[in-house]
Parts: sequence; structure tokens; C-alpha cells
Amino acid sequence: MHIPLDSEELDAEARRYLDKLEGSMTPEQKGQLTEDARKKALKNLRQFVYQHRVGHFQVDCRVLDGSRIMGSDTVEFEVMFKGRFSEVGLPAAPPA
Repeated sequence: MHIPLDSEELDAEARRYLDKLEGSMTPEQKGQLTEDARKKALKNLRQFVYQHRVGHFQVDCRVLDGSRIMGSDTVEFEVMFKGRFSEVGLPAAPPA
């Protein structure tokens, strides 16, 4: 089940992770990061944010045999996630 963040939350999480990456850069590397490169990095990072929406959900499930419904039920679950994608370690960096 994939319950993604909404677009605004996804952008914010990508920005937090990019800020963390920039914090690990040398001053020379930071100086080379143009606004266009930052926008492209944010766009690319959005694809890697695997954090999901937190909440209580009900999903209607049906077992199908072709077009015939063999059975159905509702699954209720709650997604609880304490933390953010941006809190994971940086690539090639040991966990803190």
C-alpha cells in the first residue's frame, strides 16, 4: 500500500534533505551549487522520498475472478511513523 505525502509535504521533505546534503559540503562545493542545480536536485530528490502519510485508513478489498467478485472486506490500519526521510544518514556516511 503506497500512501504518499501530498505535494507540499513532499517538497518540504526534499528541501530538508537537500539542506542536510548542503551542510555536508565543503565551502567550495557549496559555491558551485547554482540555483538551477538546486532546483534540479530538489526535483530528483522528490523521487527518492519514501516517507508515507501518517494516519488512520480504511481500504475496501475485493477478491476477483475475472470480473466476478468472489469476496470482499474492509481492512483498517494506522500508519505511525516517528521521524522523517531527511533524518536518515547521508549516502556513504555512517549512521550517527
